[in-house]
Amino acid sequence: MAPHGERTREKDHVDTPRTSVVLVGRNPTPALLSALTLPHDHLVLAGSDDTLPTAHRVAEAVRARTAPASVHVMSVGPDPHDPDGVVDHLRALETVRGARPWYLDYTGGTKIMSVAAALLHEQTLPETDHPRAPGWRLYLDPRRDLLRTADPHRPALPVDTSRVDLAALAAVHGSHWIEDRDPEPVRLVAEGGTQALDARHPRLGPAARRGIIAEARVLAHLRRHLRRAPDTEVLGPRRVADPARPGDSVADFDAVVRHRHRVLCVETKTRADDVEARAGWTLAKARRVFGNAVCVLFVHTGPADPRLRAAMFDHNPALTAPNTHVWALDDLLRRLTSFDDLRSAFFPGLAPAPTETVPHPPLPTAPAPPGHHPGPGSAPALVTALGGSRLGTLTAVHAHRPARTLILSSRQGIREHVREAAARTLHRAEHPGAPPADAAHLEEHGYRDRVRFGADPVDGSDPHAVAARAHAWITGENGRPAVADLTTGTKAMSLGLALAARHSGACATYQLPRERALVCLTHGRVPLHARAAVDWSLVLSGYTPLTGPLTADPVHVDAALLEAARTALTRATADPVEVWADTTLADPERAHTARERPSLVLTCGDRAVGLAAPAWRRRRPHDRRTRRVSPGAWAQSVHAATLHLNLRCDVAGTVLALTRPGGDVGRARELVDWITHTPPGARPPEPRLTFGDPLHPLVLAAAPDDPPAPLHTDLSLL
Repeated sequence: MAPHGERTREKDHVDTPRTSVVLVGRNPTPALLSALTLPHDHLVLAGSDDTLPTAHRVAEAVRARTAPASVHVMSVGPDPHDPDGVVDHLRALETVRGARPWYLDYTGGTKIMSVAAALLHEQTLPETDHPRAPGWRLYLDPRRDLLRTADPHRPALPVDTSRVDLAALAAVHGSHWIEDRDPEPVRLVAEGGTQALDARHPRLGPAARRGIIAEARVLAHLRRHLRRAPDTEVLGPRRVADPARPGDSVADFDAVVRHRHRVLCVETKTRADDVEARAGWTLAKARRVFGNAVCVLFVHTGPADPRLRAAMFDHNPALTAPNTHVWALDDLLRRLTSFDDLRSAFFPGLAPAPTETVPHPPLPTAPAPPGHHPGPGSAPALVTALGGSRLGTLTAVHAHRPARTLILSSRQGIREHVREAAARTLHRAEHPGAPPADAAHLEEHGYRDRVRFGADPVDGSDPHAVAARAHAWITGENGRPAVADLTTGTKAMSLGLALAARHSGACATYQLPRERALVCLTHGRVPLHARAAVDWSLVLSGYTPLTGPLTADPVHVDAALLEAARTALTRATADPVEVWADTTLADPERAHTARERPSLVLTCGDRAVGLAAPAWRRRRPHDRRTRRVSPGAWAQSVHAATLHLNLRCDVAGTVLALTRPGGDVGRARELVDWITHTPPGARPPEPRLTFGDPLHPLVLAAAPDDPPAPLHTDLSLL
């Protein structure tokens, strides 16, 4: 018999994971970081059919930088919202894992993929047999750059970025440089000064000469002060290859700085006036090439302009202080003289103390789930979360018609008016033919009392804290059938709700707006037979009902085209359509920002169609002069409008971007596709209006007197 110490070492060896399963979604950076951080011999990158190209790019980057015994890319099936399909495909990995425990990073993929995978991990590795299993279930905390675990006794794992470089970050996002070296004019100035540039290019124009010199000064300064900084990289001007036009460039940067996996894209301008109009497009292309862990620095020659930062934010509210910076060149040369200066200015908070999960008592053994899904007629108890889009919370109340509802929110959740709107939605669901109820009626008939918020905010990054809170509430309902709706909130909150459901015998559901159905993790798909009556005034903040004709400055948006689209869609739709107008259109102080949002939003039941028609000329607010808009700037405005509607409506909204035939329509459409990660040729030959992919707007060339076929869509049928 082997000595006790040898048996213990042998058990520890057998009980140590050698395989990592990493879920891959549309953003590949978390998967790359996890794959380079976790200690494994075998790596499995799991995505849906749609994200397999992204998973293969991550696999290629991992193989080039590490030497695992195997890297396997797999699909969990064509439907990333099918929990049974996800589980079946992951169970098939048993032959790869060899019946050993495994790491799971559930950061990527859809919410259903993450929840299904995490529940499977808990089920196949119960703590009774594998006490360390919670420490093998991880997700990336993007605010702290830590892989957090479910083990309260194991600190979070800092991500390993020692093998990450700018080329890898660009490559996993499907981008690469046309030439991986600094352009000759910049090299001449950096190595030999302005005399070398003038000797080689004596006929260079004054404006071009000033721009090259400014670029070279910024680049030389960054390299001089960052060349010895740890885990830091500085590249000069780079042009990104255009996937739709071989040999051409789709974007460029004057300098790129990386610290760990965070990226700073530098744009140098010889005039401060050029910054405001270019800022949105620069941030959009930076995020497209490097992902969300990126910020942009504009450096301009001449004196500092204290009003410029406010003007940029006013022009495009997405240009927030954390992601967009503006410095005068003299300020850069004076203030940025060390690596610490760079980190404190552009990458604050990157070295936090390890975060430990707060211990929570284990949840009790789960009772058997109900034999049938508790439908609306069962008057169930509902627990759900409040996420960035409040629409999912309202539609959950409509779908389940609960007798009692608990809404959990993190500190970031916006709770204003949600309780009253949820009560109004509940009243309309139960009395579809009655007039809308006012606040007094809702109070008198108990509808407000059927909707409650948790007493205190929950930690949106701690699934076990959410599980404990939800489980205590469900079990306090004295046997009433219960449903946990996972649709909104962070993935950690959704996982916590699913764990609470599993350990209390409740059903865990997820809404599928595209199919008008619920997915129950126990009972499969449950159809929805009616549309939610949404309080759009709560969802569409910044919009007001429009009953008359649209009036807008034609310098900012094409009002005639918007009116034509509105009229065509309204006439084609059998059910009533409400029209909402962006309030900035009528505000002379803010109208120049209207191109960054859908000018009109048409709502029909629980669907919202945003209409955007940015003009091809832009009036500069400081001198009131107009200038031509580039295809890139037009595409960026469409992208900004898409994100604006997505933040409010999620998958229940879609954007139609309209422009007149001719001009730069083709190029603008290519750039919209590039920003939204749509491969060349992937668009259907016959454009049509659909829902379910809210980050991909439909770009239509249309004349006001001849609306194309998609503008004759009956929205009530979608």
